[in-house]
Amino acid sequence: MTSVMDPNVSKFNPETARVYHFRYMREYRAICALWGLLTIIWCILNLVSFIQPQWIGDTPQSPGYGHLGVYANCYPDHARGEYLCDGSPFSWDSMLNNSFKATSFFVGVSSLLMLITVAALLFFFCFKKTVVFYLCGIMEIISALFMFLACVIYPSGWNQIEVKAICGDTAGEYRLGECSVRWGYILAILGIFDAIFLSVLAFLLATKRAKLEMYSTTGTVTKSELNGYSGDTLSKHSIAIQPVVAVPDSQYGGRRDFTL
Repeated sequence: MTSVMDPNVSKFNPETARVYHFRYMREYRAICALWGLLTIIWCILNLVSFIQPQWIGDTPQSPGYGHLGVYANCYPDHARGEYLCDGSPFSWDSMLNNSFKATSFFVGVSSLLMLITVAALLFFFCFKKTVVFYLCGIMEIISALFMFLACVIYPSGWNQIEVKAICGDTAGEYRLGECSVRWGYILAILGIFDAIFLSVLAFLLATKRAKLEMYSTTGTVTKSELNGYSGDTLSKHSIAIQPVVAVPDSQYGGRRDFTL
């Protein structure tokens, strides 16, 4: 009896599945590299939004001139023809009010967490990668939470006298008056979604990594497995050819039967 072979069985044999699996692993490594690059970029942008006093500022309609950040306030010096900034992230007394102090704290901690996350990328060389992905993902989601709190609390301090001097008397809590939101504040808001995306991607990469290590032949993904064992095959120039001794059958009479 002739049995009909299922075409799926021949198509997805173990060798073929292994090749597809480790091609997928190569793409997985590329996504990991992209995640690490985006993490470094967001860390830099987070620090820029914290340092630069460009969260709110004057407009052509505002009665005053200047721009403010989370801890620094900049006002024009007409004698020098430039802006002079006052305020330090290490001095609570230099900040305008409690809202600005809370904003500085949350943005500062968010930036610190991102710096730790970037430093934790070095752990990929000495610790299990799944654990590192989970650690970085947790720090990134906490960083996003702190940045969200900072962006929500910051407008509650717009009723300060210094803010009204720039933005007008219509400025108040969550009312910007005649001023406008500047790129530092926008960058912080966009950073919330960026950090959430990076944390979710880190968790996904951690779960995918666990599955890949589960199905690996050695428990850890090697370079040979990453290339689908293509480098382990021998070329015809490297195959050792051994002589084979053939013994003639007894039914042949002699050497003449083997002559040409």
